[in-house]
Amino acid sequence: MNKIKNKIEIIKKKINGEVKLFADPNDFTPNKLNKKIYDNIDEETSKQVEICDSMKDRVGRGLVPNSAAIIIWPDGLIEAGHTRTSAAKLAGLDEVWITMSQEEYPSDDKPYSNFRTTTSTNIYRDMKPSVKLNEFDVAEKAYMDEYGVARPPKERDSHIKDLGTSKGTLVKLREIKNSVHGKALLKKVDDGDMSVKSAHDEAMGKNKVKVITSNNLDRDWTEIYTNDVFSISFNRIYNTIISTLEISTKVDGEDYEPFKDFTDGSISGIISHLSEMIIARVLKSEGHDVVAATGHPTDPDIYHRDIEDKVEIKVAKFQGKKTNWKGGKGIREGQYILITYDETASHWCVIFTTLTQKDWERTGGGIMSGHKLPIKNVYKNHSNDKKNYKVVYGDVKELNGEINVNMESIK
Repeated sequence: MNKIKNKIEIIKKKINGEVKLFADPNDFTPNKLNKKIYDNIDEETSKQVEICDSMKDRVGRGLVPNSAAIIIWPDGLIEAGHTRTSAAKLAGLDEVWITMSQEEYPSDDKPYSNFRTTTSTNIYRDMKPSVKLNEFDVAEKAYMDEYGVARPPKERDSHIKDLGTSKGTLVKLREIKNSVHGKALLKKVDDGDMSVKSAHDEAMGKNKVKVITSNNLDRDWTEIYTNDVFSISFNRIYNTIISTLEISTKVDGEDYEPFKDFTDGSISGIISHLSEMIIARVLKSEGHDVVAATGHPTDPDIYHRDIEDKVEIKVAKFQGKKTNWKGGKGIREGQYILITYDETASHWCVIFTTLTQKDWERTGGGIMSGHKLPIKNVYKNHSNDKKNYKVVYGDVKELNGEINVNMESIK
């Protein structure tokens, strides 16, 4: 049986004819069981900030800071009010309203009783999926430790209902938690970035990335993609895209420039298509047996039939050091032409390099899963490759640990 330790200093105040007890929240001790269930107890959560702001407002209006008392035992151990305690500390308060617990002091030989006391008084918790799982699993273990048998099905089912979840969901959450990337996946579920099903599929390897490798990652492409090929190709691409963006027509008697209303994704698509067509034509004029993509999703952007190899083209609007190119669920390794353009489409940065699976980062999950290629990964992984890394237009450098991208006019 745990013994109550040193008492904390308690102040009595008469407020509206009623005697209330106050104490310094910095003297309180978190309940160990609370920490097991709510493992974000030390984090500054949105709920803590919300309560903190409320406390400040109440104090400013001459009211007791917390509208609901924090329940503690005489030694300062918290029975209920961990979030309120954290919020009070965040607000810089040295005095909060408390009441003394009427429950039996937590005992090591009564873990399930302790659990019931702790969870029954938590009123300000964000019950995220991971918290629901923690609470359920702690209850299961606590019951077994106290009574030596599993919880009765009726009590277990009642708890699941109170949590607002299902047996199947808890099973999936537990399997996610125990997977290799469990912590990161659970955070995405908690933050609403992934569904439980998508995260579970990811954890179970159902979303395994399909990687299409190149016939020859060490191929020297510089003999094919010469400076002249790039210069001629991008001069034609630029002139075509600028002419396209400047197209004007009459709508209801008024001038209308349709392409000015295009989204970044649409403009990137136009540049990508033009690049495929024009670069392929220039290569053909140089005597190479190539074909541009026909529109089928598995087609490479430029296929070299004479050497049975391919070159992909990725286009994205320039976002400084945060520039990244989008990819699909699968990854195609090999040679890439990476294009990024500015607001006017007159200044570009173009990189010609070999990419592998390690360059890409996973995004989303389930049917929304895909990949992105940050420009920092391209520079970090390939800038020292003298044979298969070339900045055709613009410049990419690292300055004070940050990626610095300079755009270049291709007029």
